[in-house]
Amino acid sequence: MVESTPEPGSQGLYQRYKRLSTSKKVILIVFLIWLAQALPKWTAAITADGELSAKIMRVFVTPRAEINR
Repeated sequence: MVESTPEPGSQGLYQRYKRLSTSKKVILIVFLIWLAQALPKWTAAITADGELSAKIMRVFVTPRAEINR
């Protein structure tokens, strides 16, 4: 069995967070709170309008009618 040892340069996310200065921690936390509030609003806004959500889906999924042409 092979033992995996962590590379000396790789750090966990928590250790990287602990090394940040206080001001960067505050900025990161504020951004995460903003993202948690904004994401549901954006999702509701995009999916509520049928035309906009159809245009967005067309970017990711090609309709079958266009494939058969």
